[in-house]
Amino acid sequence: MSSSASSKSASIASESIASESIASESTARARIFSRLNASKSAFIDKPTDEASQCAEQSINWQPWHSDNRDMLSARLRDTIAASHAEVHHIEANALESALVDCLNTESVSRLVVGKTNSLASALNAACPTMTVTKYDQDIETFKSALFHDIDAGLSVCPAAIADTGTLVLLTGEEEPRALSLVPPMHIAIIRERDIVANFGALMETATWTRANWSEDPLTNLLLISGPSKTADIQQTLAYGAHGPKRLIVFVVKEQP
Repeated sequence: MSSSASSKSASIASESIASESIASESTARARIFSRLNASKSAFIDKPTDEASQCAEQSINWQPWHSDNRDMLSARLRDTIAASHAEVHHIEANALESALVDCLNTESVSRLVVGKTNSLASALNAACPTMTVTKYDQDIETFKSALFHDIDAGLSVCPAAIADTGTLVLLTGEEEPRALSLVPPMHIAIIRERDIVANFGALMETATWTRANWSEDPLTNLLLISGPSKTADIQQTLAYGAHGPKRLIVFVVKEQP
């Protein structure tokens, strides 16, 4: 057999195999969709008691709610602690000293804060061995120091959701996203008056209005419900894989 005839036969064989493969895939796809559609039809036509009960529960579900500041605070502390955050409940007049104790205990030598953070000067004065850096640079300029030199980031949260144990940050020029996402430790402050019951309640706050999320959001809304964590296929949980390994939260008590 000539070389050209051999090549032509091989080409015809390859095309035949490819056609059979496509046909097989098409048949398998049709079979899968047929089973899915049949299952869906059976569920709609004759739902089980369990499915009906689940649907009814979904319709009647309401988010957790409370207007009591003590209950909101307790719920937030419990839920965020359950997500591996370290929580401190302190009086307002003890905030600075509690922060200093924390920073000294954790041997933080370089702290980064937002450029308008009002605690920067006090912490700088109280911790002479620590450098407080304001995040007022472009990410390209600050990236090397942020990833290699910074020990912790400090944020003051404008809101938090008690039900899910979630801290809320409005990121932007004053609070860059990397401040709370890159350093290995994130220290967050939330005042009890800024805690809301659920996400729906958050949408009614001044924080939501300021972010203009109902119309044309100008910034990212960062929701933090614990330190960075991930798990492998064996379900082994690891912390710090994609962000801060530790989240330290100071919930500040306030007089009624």
